[in-house]
Amino acid sequence: MPEAPTPAATRRGLLIVDHGTRSDAANARLADFADTIARARPDWLVRHAHMELAEPDFDRAVDDLAASGAREIFIQLHFLVGGFHVGESIPKLVDAARRRHPDVEIEISDPLGEDPRLVDIVVERMDACATRDDDG
Repeated sequence: MPEAPTPAATRRGLLIVDHGTRSDAANARLADFADTIARARPDWLVRHAHMELAEPDFDRAVDDLAASGAREIFIQLHFLVGGFHVGESIPKLVDAARRRHPDVEIEISDPLGEDPRLVDIVVERMDACATRDDDG
């Protein structure tokens, strides 16, 4: 009878990936966001990465998750639309990561901007602006 997998063998990882910017403050916001997600999911290993202009980069973050014991990695695309990185560079990086870590399952999300719940957020914010304007 096979042994049940150990927690390390089934550990999940989440990598939140954005474009990156020269603004240290903006890049720090992604790190803070990842920390918030990590607190919400303490059983997951959570990291962040930037495609350009800032560290950590994609490869380093994936390698860190694998080295930390992740056997499943979910790549959350922190992008509003599917441009070059979403359609071309990230899939190539994921293919390379799968070759480097054949024992790790890696999946990619759709860009965050494709989530229909964002419509509700925008409408809610616009309603809040309209209410402030009406009160003023």
